[in-house]
Amino acid sequence: MCNICEIAKSNQSYKSLIDKMEKEDIARMENTKQIVKNISFPIKCYTSINWPVALYYPFFEARMAYAVPSNYFQNIVLDDERLGNNFSHGSMRSVFFSGKRLMLFSKSVNFKDGKEFFNSFLLLHLEENEYEMKIDGESFSISASVSKQMKNLISGAVETKAIRFNFVHSPVKGRIVTKERVLTSSEFKTIYSKYAGGAQMRSASIDLEGYAITVPHFAPHPYMLQLKEAFGYQSNREFQERVIDYFAKHKN
Repeated sequence: MCNICEIAKSNQSYKSLIDKMEKEDIARMENTKQIVKNISFPIKCYTSINWPVALYYPFFEARMAYAVPSNYFQNIVLDDERLGNNFSHGSMRSVFFSGKRLMLFSKSVNFKDGKEFFNSFLLLHLEENEYEMKIDGESFSISASVSKQMKNLISGAVETKAIRFNFVHSPVKGRIVTKERVLTSSEFKTIYSKYAGGAQMRSASIDLEGYAITVPHFAPHPYMLQLKEAFGYQSNREFQERVIDYFAKHKN
């Protein structure tokens, strides 16, 4: 077991955060089952493993370059439809390893009538022959295109779902931009002006981590950054720059 995995399984502060997330997700799923009766858009909630379950693993989020709130996570396609990739409280799009399995945990959280619910929820396990990970220096990618039997968490039915994704991580050294530069640079105002919100748009990661990253990348989940010292890092930036170490440890 790699060092980061050992810490995720043994650190009580981290486990408490995961327990809190699990309780919140259970409540969101119950709200979703009620709200789905009164909304017009489709809700997609599926798992290929037993859920609820406490996931004491390190989560690494697949994020877009700049990670603006309206275009935050890298894409997943479920049955030929792209899942929403907006940033919101409680949302995530993370991968982690359980033995030789790759696990994908993606959820999109919405809000209605004072209650949080899921637009989508996807918890997927992939055997080592169902995904591909390529590492080239400081760059790497993880991809899959599979059909899996999954439980519909709204109806309880078992369905065959097609899932595909191609997450990439580009070298981030030299691509991490400070909050001060983002907020004052005309270059970044021009970049953000093409997204909803216009020139006032900024990277959601500025508020979470204190910087923006100008390339697609994997980022440690905010829970891990809260406890960065426990995971062996002195700063958010140091943790971010060494993300590849975790994936290299789990390379087939």
